[in-house]
Amino acid sequence: MRALGFVRRVSAKVPPAQQRRPRNVVIVHLDGVPKTLLDEAIVGGRMPFLARLIRSGTFHLEDAFWGAPTSTPYFQAGLLYGMRHSNLPAYSWYDRELGRKVQMNTPADAREIDQRLRGAGRTSLLDGGGHGYFSLFRAGATNALSMSTLASFKLMARSFSYEMMGLSAARTRGLFGYLRSLGMDTWHAVREVRHWARSIQDWRHEQGFLVSRVLLQRLGWSFAHTKALVDMVRGVPVIYLVYGNYDEVAHRRGPRSELAVEELHRVDAYLAELYAVARTVQRPYDVVILSDHGHVDSLPLERRQGKRLEQWLLECGEHGPLSEDVIRGLCDGRPRPALDATPRAPFTPVVMECGNFAHVYLSGERQPLEARELLARHPDVLARVTQSPEIGMAAVRRGNSAVALVKGGVYGPDELDRAPLSTEFSKRAVADFLRVLPSMSTAGDVVLFGEAVQRGGTVGFAWEFGSHGGLTRTEANSLVCWPANAPVDLSGLGHCAQLHERLAEAYLDPAPPLRLVL
Repeated sequence: MRALGFVRRVSAKVPPAQQRRPRNVVIVHLDGVPKTLLDEAIVGGRMPFLARLIRSGTFHLEDAFWGAPTSTPYFQAGLLYGMRHSNLPAYSWYDRELGRKVQMNTPADAREIDQRLRGAGRTSLLDGGGHGYFSLFRAGATNALSMSTLASFKLMARSFSYEMMGLSAARTRGLFGYLRSLGMDTWHAVREVRHWARSIQDWRHEQGFLVSRVLLQRLGWSFAHTKALVDMVRGVPVIYLVYGNYDEVAHRRGPRSELAVEELHRVDAYLAELYAVARTVQRPYDVVILSDHGHVDSLPLERRQGKRLEQWLLECGEHGPLSEDVIRGLCDGRPRPALDATPRAPFTPVVMECGNFAHVYLSGERQPLEARELLARHPDVLARVTQSPEIGMAAVRRGNSAVALVKGGVYGPDELDRAPLSTEFSKRAVADFLRVLPSMSTAGDVVLFGEAVQRGGTVGFAWEFGSHGGLTRTEANSLVCWPANAPVDLSGLGHCAQLHERLAEAYLDPAPPLRLVL
């Protein structure tokens, strides 16, 4: 693509954006890419364009820590809204306020949570004319291409012509060439899915992965990328573009699989196009590249034990009595509670398998159970959890704080240096999670984290081969990359809310007033 010719062609066909900011920015979100893997891709020649930007000093590239949990909803709430305590414990959870399970790949659920975040009254990075692509939350964007907007057919139909604006002028190849490329991609995807499913003797998730591979990772991303280029020509002040292909593949094939690493090479070519147009348009753009979390190899519990977590935890298996050391640690000087068999409203425990961690809800009450309540009502669950070699750590609330149960010991966030955690775990991430857990009412009564059973790999509770949301060093190993001449310094960040603050200061000044987008 010749950037100058592209800009001239598109600008003759589309109107300029109405909103203006002191400086324009496009934020490229590489979903699930850890900094160490990006470094390897740069050194190994997988990302030659990005390598040139870094080595020439044109861009800075640094590690970043965004807080815990290491999941996309938590990160996007911090990035877009600047929220430190967003009450989003995972990609899916049991919501006590709604009384049901919530999943962020369900448009109606994403809209419900977006409205909840919006109701907190905070200004979003996308307020005042920004556009978002493939974000979970619309977050005030003018356009309607997020997971939350898919819940409204009426809204999508009304915005159709706006979303299609400029696509015909932006195309870089003919219809026959495009269909031929799509056909080849589909054929390769079918062959790969067939080979994988046969090798592991399991087809349960492959149909969905194939649909995702063709419709989302090829058609969807190509559309979003092209629209972002058109937006830059129009002068849309803030563009948030989520590249989810690596994350999708890493879940199903593993974070270091050839198929996953190929996506880094693919996105490098897209970054080259974005950068060329960003420098060519009348009002140039700063390009900020970041990731929300890393991915760790996941070894499914179901393959290791022949049972899913819920069956293993709640229905079967012998175990010894709960350790006296654990009981004393959970009581923390308070009296030991007697067993509590008080009749309560019927509630079937809910186990949400969220990757290599899981939220366990043992009560239907609006407030989570505290340590002494767990001791009184569910000592068998605590015993099974603390005695299992598959569980690396469990987190529970204790009074107004939270503690980690690790190999028969109980440790607060300031006591982790003496905890016998595997070196694969990030003590910084564990401490951050324990500090935020008391304010996260949506999290389970007990939160389980799979044991690290190999270098770069943990036990997984969901049926997937790459996981995130947990507390390993790899999952907490995010990245941020920004232009050396940008009016912002993104080094030394310790939470995604800090990222929001620095970007808002540079690109939302003066900040637009908060408005509700219906």
